[in-house]
Amino acid sequence: MKLFIRLAAFLCLALIFAPMARAACDFDDEDGLDVGLVLSGGGAKASTQVGVLQILDELDIPVHCITGTSMGAVVGAFYAAGYSADEIGNIMTANNWGAIFRGNAPRRDKSFIEKEREETYFSGNVASISKNGVKLPGGLSSMSGLKLFYREILSNIPKDADFDALEIPFRAVATNLHTGKAKAFSKGDLVESILASMAVPGAFAPRQIDGEYYVDGGIATNLPIEVAKKMGADIIIAVDVSNPPPRPQSDISVAGTALQITTIIVWRGVQHELSLLTEQDLLIRPNSINIGTAAYERSAEGIAAGREVAEGFKEALLAIKAKAAPAERHIMRAKPAMEATELKIVNNTGMKDSLIRSRYLQGQSHTENPVIQKRRLRDLASFGGFGEVDLGYSNGATVLTVDENKLGKNLLQVGLNAANDFEGSSSYSILARVTHRPLSQYGGDFSLSGEFGTNIGLSAELYQPLGAAGRFFIQPEIFMRWEQRKINILSLRVGDFRARKIGARGRIGREIGKWGVVALEGGIDTTRLTEIVSIFDDFQANSADRANIGLYFATDTLDRNDWPTSGQRLRMRAKRTYDLASKKAETTDKLDISFLTAFEFPEFGVLLNGRYGEISNKGGVDASLEIFQLGGFRQMAAFSDRSLPVNSFVYGSVEVFRRLTDTGKLIDLPIYVGAIGEFSRLPLSFFEINQRANAYAGSLYIGADTPLGPLFLGGAYGSGGTTQFFFKFGRTF
Repeated sequence: MKLFIRLAAFLCLALIFAPMARAACDFDDEDGLDVGLVLSGGGAKASTQVGVLQILDELDIPVHCITGTSMGAVVGAFYAAGYSADEIGNIMTANNWGAIFRGNAPRRDKSFIEKEREETYFSGNVASISKNGVKLPGGLSSMSGLKLFYREILSNIPKDADFDALEIPFRAVATNLHTGKAKAFSKGDLVESILASMAVPGAFAPRQIDGEYYVDGGIATNLPIEVAKKMGADIIIAVDVSNPPPRPQSDISVAGTALQITTIIVWRGVQHELSLLTEQDLLIRPNSINIGTAAYERSAEGIAAGREVAEGFKEALLAIKAKAAPAERHIMRAKPAMEATELKIVNNTGMKDSLIRSRYLQGQSHTENPVIQKRRLRDLASFGGFGEVDLGYSNGATVLTVDENKLGKNLLQVGLNAANDFEGSSSYSILARVTHRPLSQYGGDFSLSGEFGTNIGLSAELYQPLGAAGRFFIQPEIFMRWEQRKINILSLRVGDFRARKIGARGRIGREIGKWGVVALEGGIDTTRLTEIVSIFDDFQANSADRANIGLYFATDTLDRNDWPTSGQRLRMRAKRTYDLASKKAETTDKLDISFLTAFEFPEFGVLLNGRYGEISNKGGVDASLEIFQLGGFRQMAAFSDRSLPVNSFVYGSVEVFRRLTDTGKLIDLPIYVGAIGEFSRLPLSFFEINQRANAYAGSLYIGADTPLGPLFLGGAYGSGGTTQFFFKFGRTF
């Protein structure tokens, strides 16, 4: 009797827990076999897999579970979340994958202060500095752009999801960086799982999930057939875009050798997985047109090629359909984003939760609009200098997660300025900036900057946001600068002089959204002008101790710094300078106004640029110490860089340019050609403000937008038959 009771109890427990123990891919076996779809890694070659999926949809081939590696995991996640193959195809072809991979936030979505700083320091954060030495980034690019993009597409999936509960059970496969073993993610944050699966070493930093670090799954298993079988798949449809290792050449480089070894490791893993296939399984290799791993701009071609290859397997696919359960598959469309009224902050930085919340909300209520969400996230990221900023859903709440910068708090940026007129006049400067950020729980930063070369400069600056959302700010700075000044009167070279300036300055202001700023500025300095070489026989060094106060107003909605195609930039600065050595109230007033507007005309970009400046002396402050300097590219290019000293001018230009290189490639080096017509009304003599003349210049150039800044090479012709060839590296507006 006791034995009977025990057996009955055991059977009851077995019946209760049997459904819980059932494999994810194991549907009702009485109806037929379960189909597992396996998608290999391969970067842009995954577009060919989308073409295969389109044929599966058209034939109503049932899929009961999906496994994927790297970009195959991305395609598989979209399919498992409820997107149709056609919708995934639109995602692949309608987006600029190069921009997404680079992760650069659109310039309009950055804070105004960040826009200002970009005009001097061209690079991103290239390293961090600490007592332990220099720390380099974990990858060439962050995954912030990908994360934001995937989060928007998978906004209907909570961050604590059970992947078995998706429309199709799913596994994303990554490689554990400690053990080297494959990890098949079955729950948690779907976006983080696919990011880990595609974190190619060197290109991206490893992803941390539950205390472990993961990299691209292709290192452990690029075609996760075994994972699908463990999920309960009876039949495998494997879509493999892996390439065999090529035969090495005799002159193979170190980098080429490393790539070859990686390819061999991945290929051997694929061969092991293929050995698990049986006669009833199906292997499709759709990359018939040899799309490269980085060729995302060829996604439309890849989809078409995948369709063509898959159509050759129709009979085999229909045979699988006849054996599979259920007989028909009705994929559910992706659900809309979940709605949540509560905003929860997960703050992994040293800044106050209230400041992060206020800066994100920007004085408005929480919204589910994905466009507004992305803009707010990018503004928050640039404001705090954070690592990643993410918005998702968990337990019925919207979760805003803010992570510290993994590089550290002492961040290094570098840049370069150079100019050459090919007639013996040249200048160059290497720039570096170390920023400690955030400075406190209220944000802000402290930076040390240096410029070394033709001009030498050192500065220490504090930037501290104020107010609930950090819109108000104070920005004090101390500086020393030694600057070479070239003085020309049209084509006559007057001389070269050295200006030394030491002082302190600062401003108190307010950002106006992301597009503008207004500030009260002031400073004090001592300046000395000495001769290097000149036509004067009795030149006397000039010096002055000065104080100044002024107002600054600026707006900026340009989409790019150097070759914008939309938006405007306005700058207005009015300043009064006092001669501290004079017993009289002797002052100099300076007004500087500039305006730039950009628009597109068919395939060309058009820039209209205007500027007005005037200095009014009332004795005491030497004119040679307070001047404008024109000359150089986009500032009357027919004259040498900064060679025209003026105390009053009007300037205008029209520029037309065209981009020559493709905008959709993963590795992007934009190259442009352009033409500029320029006009300026200048004083005939530097010392006579009332005598003026009109000057004209026209120039042609070729330029490139490099990671360190813009490069220009061209020639110009100007008034009086002046000609000038020029090389310029650095900002020009």
